[in-house]
Amino acid sequence: MLLPLDGPAVFAAISVTDVPSQVKVGALVLEERQVLTLQPTNGHIYYGYNNTVSSTTGTKIYKSQWIQIEASEKLPVWVVADPTKTVDVRITEVS
Repeated sequence: MLLPLDGPAVFAAISVTDVPSQVKVGALVLEERQVLTLQPTNGHIYYGYNNTVSSTTGTKIYKSQWIQIEASEKLPVWVVADPTKTVDVRITEVS
């Protein structure tokens, strides 16, 4: 169950390739993060909860689809694109 969101919140655009990358704004995950949003803008991506996520094992997020995930700072979320693809993704972290 989500606790009340009282901030701060940060957002960014990231490029996702076929190499798994952890979803975060900047070098570190937002302290006390509770919610993470993802929206790929020019292709689809896949997410999972460790750095072995791939296009065959991850959960697919379609182009322009927006999802919200309950994900604390202790629960890393990883994303990856199809082989040879680079996808622009809008992300938000909220605490």
